[in-house]
Amino acid sequence: MILVLGATGTVGRPVVEELVEQGRRVRALSRTPERAALPEKVEVLRGSVSDGARFVAALEGVRSVFVILSGDVAGQAAALAEALTGSAHVREGRLEHIVLLSSASVLHPLEHGIADDHRRAEKAVRGIGVPWTFLRPGPFHSNSTWWAEGIRETGVVRCLIGNQPGAPIDESDIAAAAVAVLTGEGHEGRSYELTGPEVITSAEQATVIGEVLGRDLGFEVAPPERVVDVFTSITGDREAAITNVRALHSPQVPWARTKDTVERLTGRPPRAFREWARENASLFR
Repeated sequence: MILVLGATGTVGRPVVEELVEQGRRVRALSRTPERAALPEKVEVLRGSVSDGARFVAALEGVRSVFVILSGDVAGQAAALAEALTGSAHVREGRLEHIVLLSSASVLHPLEHGIADDHRRAEKAVRGIGVPWTFLRPGPFHSNSTWWAEGIRETGVVRCLIGNQPGAPIDESDIAAAAVAVLTGEGHEGRSYELTGPEVITSAEQATVIGEVLGRDLGFEVAPPERVVDVFTSITGDREAAITNVRALHSPQVPWARTKDTVERLTGRPPRAFREWARENASLFR
């Protein structure tokens, strides 16, 4: 049995669907199981990582866990570790593998809030005492949906993250890599950096979207001080916003190069941004 946390998200859902297609037994934990809309063969239980008792109960019969955290990533990882450390599932070796969706930000040479949160999450998982694997993707293709409103209303992409070259990845490729790690052998104690197949700037992504839509889109990079204000309005943490913006605008971003990890894990190359844009063009119309 494989337990998936975050099973209804853009990575978790395709992981669940692919596991079911392979004939694997899958259980999912959801705060609102009545709205999960997962495949019928999936056992969906009510609960979350922050609800330690329900989470531990959901581990009955489970050998592997795929963990997707959001929001307070470090805090949720700490709650996960607290619930698991010393539990019978760990003491008796019944839980054999934890796969954590982390972030390539942990490889960034500049200290910043996003990286710090994911480093703490990885440290918490390492300390549980169960064999682990970390998946470290960089930016997602779907991050470009942040531009959708501006494209629809003004025909201009206003980019918050700068225009540094990067190799964004499709969520479906992250999911395929996760399934390979969950169902394969020899992945314990390893960290995998995941990227798409090409290095592309934000301006080039905007050009691709425009070509798919048949429109000539403008492109602007928002001033860093404006981005700090936007990030602060979301999180309430101005200090973290400053460090995050500095890191995202840095030419040292670790995802500025491609890796062949997805193809090595899954046996197929990852999807290019243009393919994602064609499939999701309706989001920008």
